Amino acid sequence: MIEPRFVRAVNSTRPYGAHRYDVFGPKVGRPLTLFGRCALDLWIRLESDAHVFAYCERPLSIPGTNPARTVDFWVRTPDEEKLCVVLRPSESTAAARGDSLFPAFEKWSRASSMQLDLIHPQHLDDPPVLRDNRMTMLQHLAGTHSIPVGALIRGVQDQLHHGLTLAELERRLAPIDPMLVRSAVFRLVLRGEMRCPALGLEPLGPHTRLELP
Repeated sequence: MIEPRFVRAVNSTRPYGAHRYDVFGPKVGRPLTLFGRCALDLWIRLESDAHVFAYCERPLSIPGTNPARTVDFWVRTPDEEKLCVVLRPSESTAAARGDSLFPAFEKWSRASSMQLDLIHPQHLDDPPVLRDNRMTMLQHLAGTHSIPVGALIRGVQDQLHHGLTLAELERRLAPIDPMLVRSAVFRLVLRGEMRCPALGLEPLGPHTRLELP
């Protein structure tokens, strides 16, 4: 495994008026502090994207910006590294006109083998049910991150040759604690190794259907 280029936020000062979110990132195995709903929504996307295997919040500041701008996330996938910046309303308008917002920083990013990904806030508007279900899974994993479930994952997969509801799976794996079964299930769903067809349509619950990809 290649060592992450960034592992800690360079700035933990809360921007004026921004809401603070304290979360735990299963992929990075540590607590994070996020500021603003857009940062939270982007973090949920990163934790739910099976192609993302490392990230860091606020990894560096963009030189020469006034007011100061911090990169929201550094992200690594199997194919690339990128720096994600969620645009402010005025920046989003300028980008829509075709203006180059951070030309020097973009050039530096390319020279450093990182793509600069400028994200319009409206592109983070996932369906509320999908966002809430992903957050439910992440909160569950945060609460069970110190409990090993690796040995249980194969048993969960072996039960799903024809698909099951979550309640059926828990019954088949009794007397294993249902909390551990759900922990294994949610890890597999977030890693893209298990399908949950109604994830964006209805809240997670006992009748949620699970399938192998």
